[in-house]
Amino acid sequence: MDLLKYIVGPSVSLEEMLAEREWRAAEEMRQLETCAVLMVLSTNVAGPVKTFPLLRKGFEEARRLLETRLDQEGVSWSLRGVHCHDGGPTAFYAVETEAALAKRIACAVEETPGLGRLLDMDVLTAGGVKLERGQEGYPPRQCLLCGRPAFECGRSRRHSVEELQRETVRRLTEYFLSQYARQVEQAALRAMLYEVSVTPKPGLVDRRDSGAHRDMDFFTFVDSAAAIAPFFNRMCRLGYHSPRSNSVFCRELRTLGMDAEAAMYRATGGVNTHKGLIFSLGLLTAAAGQWFALTLEGTEEPLTAKALCGTEKILAQEFLPSLKRPSNTHGHAVCTKYQAEGIRAEAVSGFESVLREVLPCLRRECGTLEQRGMWALVRLMASVEDTNVLFRGGPSALQELARQASERLTSPPEDLEASLADWNATLCRQGISPGGCADLLAVGYFLYFLETLEQKNS
Repeated sequence: MDLLKYIVGPSVSLEEMLAEREWRAAEEMRQLETCAVLMVLSTNVAGPVKTFPLLRKGFEEARRLLETRLDQEGVSWSLRGVHCHDGGPTAFYAVETEAALAKRIACAVEETPGLGRLLDMDVLTAGGVKLERGQEGYPPRQCLLCGRPAFECGRSRRHSVEELQRETVRRLTEYFLSQYARQVEQAALRAMLYEVSVTPKPGLVDRRDSGAHRDMDFFTFVDSAAAIAPFFNRMCRLGYHSPRSNSVFCRELRTLGMDAEAAMYRATGGVNTHKGLIFSLGLLTAAAGQWFALTLEGTEEPLTAKALCGTEKILAQEFLPSLKRPSNTHGHAVCTKYQAEGIRAEAVSGFESVLREVLPCLRRECGTLEQRGMWALVRLMASVEDTNVLFRGGPSALQELARQASERLTSPPEDLEASLADWNATLCRQGISPGGCADLLAVGYFLYFLETLEQKNS
């Protein structure tokens, strides 16, 4: 990946930089006329381009970190101005605390892994006196590349501007990727836990019972979800580093999927709790990584469930031809016997059934997320060709499931929970478990959580 492509902005001449420094010094003295302690946040980048979109994103994150730390320490503060000049962004904060505490807070922000080295946090008192890091026990700033004192490398010009620029961008992208991949992992984990927690779910494992299953229970699913969640972080990262799918990417994604399955079986003692969901969420989390790569380039709109499924649809069309369907699975047997499409068709469609049946329910503002999940599950059962039901009961069982679900969709919402509990007893006796619908409900929760997180961050 060409990291220098992110550095797009106006070049600043030496004369312009000197003029900006003079302006900043004058502004600091002006601010100190009305406050005792002033904190000044700015960025520290090499080369003639001192501001570009990714750096501004890092600057805004630094502001959030600083303001959060001030609040945590109980320090009263006020923002005295944010200036985004060609010479780089700068923010001025007046703080009501001892200068030593302000400097410790500033140094803590400068020590933020990945991002902090790209920041300068000055603390000034009356007369423009600047506190030094050493006064609070912090070592001098280190070089971005070699770890030597930064002033030594700067004075000797030990490293080229391009080397320093690449390292700047690498740190920024890694910081935001790590943050985003954790959010994707957490959304996947929440989705799996929400799905199994929705109660009652006819024929399925929930908090009340094991449904039509005899080899698993609620805690089997919890153990499995905890074991496989970290793999979705890795799949997201893989997607980021492969914004355009290729054969190497497909092999690596398949390997991660197999590793996740192995972790699942270890956690459950050989029970298949989430194999189908590893497939579905694997594609979606890898697609989320691909989408994120585009956002850092500034070429993509804010994330929505529809946009992510569109990215996943393209990925699936490229990935699935290289993925042979295992011949020894129930899913393969059912798809061969009944000419059913199965989860692959869902993936290639961009999870149309989830966008159509699940997301509208979860986005409603009435009822709890659990109640909305119950309603979404019934809508799926009324419309989706669930290969688990086909395997356990054949076409007649699938038709009856759809009929029963359609009837319940016409019932008053307040009667749904009791109706599903009664239906659960019937499906348990028949040994019918709509596991495919449960997986799609989890996919819906995942998309919903990512989408709402994006709305909160925007």
